[in-house]
Amino acid sequence: MNAKMKKRYIAIYNGKEGSKSIFFDTETKKLVVVKIENISYKLTILSGFIGVSMYYLFGKVLIESALPPIALVAMILIVGCLAGMFFNILVNKIANSEKNKLEYLTNITEDELKEYIIEGRKQMWKNLLLIVFLLFMTIVSLLPIYFGEYSLLLLLASIFFTILVTFFIGVVAPNKRIVVFRYIKKNKELVILTDNR
Repeated sequence: MNAKMKKRYIAIYNGKEGSKSIFFDTETKKLVVVKIENISYKLTILSGFIGVSMYYLFGKVLIESALPPIALVAMILIVGCLAGMFFNILVNKIANSEKNKLEYLTNITEDELKEYIIEGRKQMWKNLLLIVFLLFMTIVSLLPIYFGEYSLLLLLASIFFTILVTFFIGVVAPNKRIVVFRYIKKNKELVILTDNR
């Protein structure tokens, strides 16, 4: 299973902010607890301000450059996908940092494991619906640009939706989660051993 996966930690169950989230370590084949620390509101506001400023400048450059519509769409997709992947890498780095108390889950019962899997699957399907919605919104915002009708707001919206859909695909990693869920179901005795070290 590990040969197919480059991402070491796959989310099984996402807790709310400040609570525990459960991940599967693809190297040790054990469950890991990550307690995500609260994110500073000042940092969120600052990053949002910087992001909007960059989108505005990028959008202005695109409008003034008078690129053909197909080149404009391609550039938006490339920039959006790269930014989405960057944010995904950043979030994974934060989640797996020492600050977030990465620990193996010990003394777990079969019922607790089952509950994490059931809730995790529900979360995954909700996230998949969100990805489909974001993909739809990306297409809707790119179509007018492709046909030569666009504005700064439309450019910003298309970049924004491209970043979001790329980011969520990376974070949710539905194909990897499904593989992990199947592995746990088949090998639950190994996963719920009380000594996970």
